[in-house]
Amino acid sequence: MTFLVYKGLKMRRFWPLVLFVIILSIALISTQKPSAPTVETKQIPQRIISLAPSITETLFAIGAGQQVVGVTKYCDFPSETTSLPSVGGFIDPNIEAIVALQPDLVVLLANHSHVIKQLQQLHINVLAVSNTSLTDIQQTISTLGEATHHQNKAKQIIEKINTTITSIKTKTAKLAKPRVMISMGHSIGTEHIEQVFIAGQRDFYNDLIRLAGGTNAYEGTQLKVPSVSIEGIMQLNPEVILDIFPEYDDHLIDLAQTLERWHSLKYVDAIQNNRIHIIEESYATIPGPRIFLLLEKIAPLIHPEVDW
Repeated sequence: MTFLVYKGLKMRRFWPLVLFVIILSIALISTQKPSAPTVETKQIPQRIISLAPSITETLFAIGAGQQVVGVTKYCDFPSETTSLPSVGGFIDPNIEAIVALQPDLVVLLANHSHVIKQLQQLHINVLAVSNTSLTDIQQTISTLGEATHHQNKAKQIIEKINTTITSIKTKTAKLAKPRVMISMGHSIGTEHIEQVFIAGQRDFYNDLIRLAGGTNAYEGTQLKVPSVSIEGIMQLNPEVILDIFPEYDDHLIDLAQTLERWHSLKYVDAIQNNRIHIIEESYATIPGPRIFLLLEKIAPLIHPEVDW
């Protein structure tokens, strides 16, 4: 058995899928949402460190890129981030490297509670944000706009997002809602897919399905990243399957072969009707401003009958 989220991958490029699963798995440990520390923003922060690619992307999108002095080793969008000093990874940030950059603000995810505690003990200002839902992502854009004094640009981005959401919801409001399954990673045997990690009801992918006019084929609410077997997929019987596979050309992966393995599930509605789609865009696993481009991408796949 080979897990596609690991075999043949350049981890720097394909890290978001793996990290997303890690984040959601950690969240299962606690039933309470971590509180997000706030910071005083009377003075405009000039030395910001970002500890997540989604945060880095958001800071640059709102116009605060010149204030960023450090990022994680996995931040590679926009291209300017690759020349910034690295302070380690998401689960293993280098505290010494962070201190050495003398930040006046470190922005990180609320789930990163142990790092928050470490930085607060060192009297470093921290701002924790969340990206679990689409509402969280929009709130993060607004919060970072306020914290960096780029409120106008943040507001413009949110207005554009809301315009996109309204347009798509209007076009699909009176249509049937197909059962959609989003695959976030899977393992394969020699001839067929054996196990799939799918989007549950408690993350931004579920929000995207709903806004695009579909319904999540997985109805359970306890697991954030359910794992299903072939038998489980057949029981869910999705009408549409979306396989998130960003930057596949960076990996030793044959997408034609992957599609062929999907087609071994011949008793599933999505396969019978040729409604299995591979999503290759690099932003598809980054819960930042560009994730709303994914909404525009998947809506026509869920409702091809609409004049988009």
